[in-house]
Amino acid sequence: MRKNRIRRYASALMLAFALGGGLAGQAADDGLACLGSTLWTRVQDVEIRGGLAYVACLNGLRIFDISDPRNPIALSQIYLGGGYAVSLAGNTALIAAADKGLAFVDVTDPKNPVLKSVFDTPGEARDVVTKGTIAYIADGLAGLQAVDFSDPGAPKTAGTWDLPGEALGLKLRGKTVFLADGSAGLRIVDAASPSAPVVRGTLDTDGTAESVALSGNYAYVADGAGGIKVIDIASLDEPKLSSSLAATGYARSIAAEGTLLCVGSLYDGGYQLLDISDPAAPAVLSSNKYTMYNESWNVALFGNRGVVVDYFSGVFIFDFADPKKPANRGQIFTPSTIVAACGRDSLAFAVGELSGAQVVDMADPARPALLGRSSIFRGVQGIAVNGGYVYVTDRWSIKIFNLADPARPRPEKPLTFTEGIPRTLAIRGNAAYLTADNFGFYTLDTADPAAPKITGSFKLAGFTYGLDVVGDFAYLANSDTGLHVLDLRTPGAPTEIAVIKLPGEPSGIVVRGHLAYVACGAEGLVIVDIGKPDAPKTLGTLLSDDFSSAVVLDGNFAYVADGLAGVKKIDISNPGAPVLVASYDTPGEAQNLFILGNNVLVADTYSLIVLKK
Repeated sequence: MRKNRIRRYASALMLAFALGGGLAGQAADDGLACLGSTLWTRVQDVEIRGGLAYVACLNGLRIFDISDPRNPIALSQIYLGGGYAVSLAGNTALIAAADKGLAFVDVTDPKNPVLKSVFDTPGEARDVVTKGTIAYIADGLAGLQAVDFSDPGAPKTAGTWDLPGEALGLKLRGKTVFLADGSAGLRIVDAASPSAPVVRGTLDTDGTAESVALSGNYAYVADGAGGIKVIDIASLDEPKLSSSLAATGYARSIAAEGTLLCVGSLYDGGYQLLDISDPAAPAVLSSNKYTMYNESWNVALFGNRGVVVDYFSGVFIFDFADPKKPANRGQIFTPSTIVAACGRDSLAFAVGELSGAQVVDMADPARPALLGRSSIFRGVQGIAVNGGYVYVTDRWSIKIFNLADPARPRPEKPLTFTEGIPRTLAIRGNAAYLTADNFGFYTLDTADPAAPKITGSFKLAGFTYGLDVVGDFAYLANSDTGLHVLDLRTPGAPTEIAVIKLPGEPSGIVVRGHLAYVACGAEGLVIVDIGKPDAPKTLGTLLSDDFSSAVVLDGNFAYVADGLAGVKKIDISNPGAPVLVASYDTPGEAQNLFILGNNVLVADTYSLIVLKK
């Protein structure tokens, strides 16, 4: 299966929604509407004002009460379709919303943020700072933009400057903008007249200028693989490199306040605290790790408090009163990804890499609310639920969680495997069936749901992603070899009765009667008559717009997870001529689906989305 790719989101209507909501009321086409979303992933930036934290995520803006940082309370969220950075100007939050541009949100009532407007910048808005009613935007390849937001409901261009690099981060001092310009290093721009800016000075660095911080006559640049650059800016026209320091990883972010400098690094780099009492020669006070992978995407300083935005794990709040021994004061946890989902009754369950098993209350599908979660773990593949237990497959085992108290999923002893990589689990009564990459297929006894046992296996090369079990037969979608049909009447020794070669990369499968509905990657949905397994017949196909990885059925409709193209609703009343009747372009990458009542749960990488059928 192909790797994830980065996309520029398609234009979408910007809609506000309350806590737990999603793209409420938005319908991409007749027949599919988004009710809500939850489990937002990938925090990018945070600004703290008093006891509130304003958090930019890839989906938009979230607001938390952090009066007690050990118990942050989510107040609201508003979907924007992007969120790289956030800056506050009075009661207006400005969000650099990637290729959507710059969003203006009224946060007078933190529990009910209101979108005022979205200003479409020519590039990809990566960072934003303000002075008065002028916003300065690091707009990626489109350079530096200035926007007049004296009326937040009707912002307008105040100035624009094309620069040689990729504008990634910026700081403002007086009327001077200091810009981290990617491969072009540091740019210093006199913005006294936003409509007629003047480039004062430049200094090309040997890395990638990602972020910049200011203290006195010095600028400090997080220079990617080039480490930390200390630049003398006493003369704005002739900035000079004063020193270069090694970072603990790829230097991604930097912040300065008083005599303290904080640098966040990727690739398990964590963060460093440095003493800049001698600004030209920072001295390392501490290098810190705080979670599993330590991907410090962004850092910020607020007095003695420090905030580290981790790419995988959310927002960490630290006490830096003793910078040699920082104290963790709390965390706003966010999942890293959401790649699989299932449900029963009024509960949904979702999982992702480094995200743990998440339990979501679906009593109100428009306001799905996190109820509980397990600790995080790696190598996540899939999820299934049966009665009072939820099962998560990872690269080594089936993890089992007791749901006696859904708010506190209790781990049981996992079932580990010495051969193959567990992937897709299907449970039927007291039996379960499992595909395993580079091994094949297992049969399991789940009479004791807390302690399943291996009862049999069948070896099959390659990657078997999809699985359905109907009666005495298992149907396996193998991305390399096609559709395999196994006879399960002797559970301890399954036998293969047919192999059906299919186009593309078979990844998801559902069988109904004598028809198999297969999600075949770039080839889309393929419908196969398997009434005679030794003489299968392809009846109909509907091509993908990206990569079809999963399919579920409901009545005369098939719902297909189509990667970056979102979710497709397909009329299958005539299997020989499937017809697309609706589609919904989800914010992230639709990977997995589950029908829960009148709704479709979508594991969308960036969140769990609830679509109304």
